[in-house]
Amino acid sequence: MGGFLLGFAIVDRQPKAGATAVWLTGREGSRVSHTNAVVLAHDDERYDYKVWALTCDRAVILTNGTEPPKTFEHALDVAVFDGFADETAARQEQIVQIVTEYAERTKNTNLVIPEFPATRPTLRTDDRDEPQYRALSVANYVKAVWSAWLDTDEQRSRRTAHPRTGKSPWIMPEPLGSPDLAEFAPEFGTLVQPEALTPYSRKR
Repeated sequence: MGGFLLGFAIVDRQPKAGATAVWLTGREGSRVSHTNAVVLAHDDERYDYKVWALTCDRAVILTNGTEPPKTFEHALDVAVFDGFADETAARQEQIVQIVTEYAERTKNTNLVIPEFPATRPTLRTDDRDEPQYRALSVANYVKAVWSAWLDTDEQRSRRTAHPRTGKSPWIMPEPLGSPDLAEFAPEFGTLVQPEALTPYSRKR
């Protein structure tokens, strides 16, 4: 990931629609939430500026069928979150394996093995075929996948330093030994790029 990132801007602009919906999703710590939602009429004279203002410094995610309202530099299709979910599931398996092996190696019968949800997030399409609901469906999927990753990495982070001595690494081996919460899974993180802040700010 390159540059400062406020979060995600989910954009829906269907070819025959009269408006564009932009749904904003961000995080504070390990908590992910929707922070704003706007529907912009295509005949709005300040349409381009408003789209830029909503998406700058955010990674843009396009709903299925969307034709971007402007030339985004780094926009991604929602399908990339399927890969993010795959990475999360793999990390969960890795964490469980590492903790289990550590418990067996140290004969620590009191060590808690983390439990993760048996099912993974899925994209659920709203029956209401309107811009704001199409965008919300994707925003909810983004939120669920991102939350699953942050919850997973929080379990890793808790096991990086010994609770009594503070020494690190502890249960997690060195490659996973940072106490800091990782915003994204490694491969997914290379795809996420914020849209430029500069095009309109230079004119104001």
